Amino acid sequence: GAARTQPSELVVIHSTGGPTCDAANGRPIWVRATTLDESLRHIEAHPTLGIHYMIDRDGTLARSVPEDQVAHHVFGHSGRSIAIELINDGDGRDPFAEPQLAALVSLLRDIVQRRGLARSSIVRHSDLDAAPMPCDRTQRRKVDPGAAFPYEAVLDRVFGAR
Repeated sequence: GAARTQPSELVVIHSTGGPTCDAANGRPIWVRATTLDESLRHIEAHPTLGIHYMIDRDGTLARSVPEDQVAHHVFGHSGRSIAIELINDGDGRDPFAEPQLAALVSLLRDIVQRRGLARSSIVRHSDLDAAPMPCDRTQRRKVDPGAAFPYEAVLDRVFGAR
């Protein structure tokens, strides 16, 4: 990634699974989560994609792009955000395991403390990208981390219950 020119004022939570357009037939398909190693390899091999952290279901934390560099992970906001990718199908049915959530909470506490971020700075990918899928305008392009992600509960663990 390139060096940052803007401060990191957002943390964006993603899941590795999600909808995409099938290159073969142009129809919407759901890509399921793969392993941490496969997901990291896929993202790091992509010339224009990047993330800062990836957390496996068992809580294993992998680092990719350094925080002081831009990782391209969310359209229009990458320059001012830190990306955390969770291994999950992102379909609202695949549960997020407690070891994964505990690792996420620990990482978020660290980032929030170092960067002085507020609760409102921790967002979901779906909060920032409401564009439709090019192959099916009735479906959203990004829905991750999905309905199964316990967003408010995670924030309560990071910042204390409101």
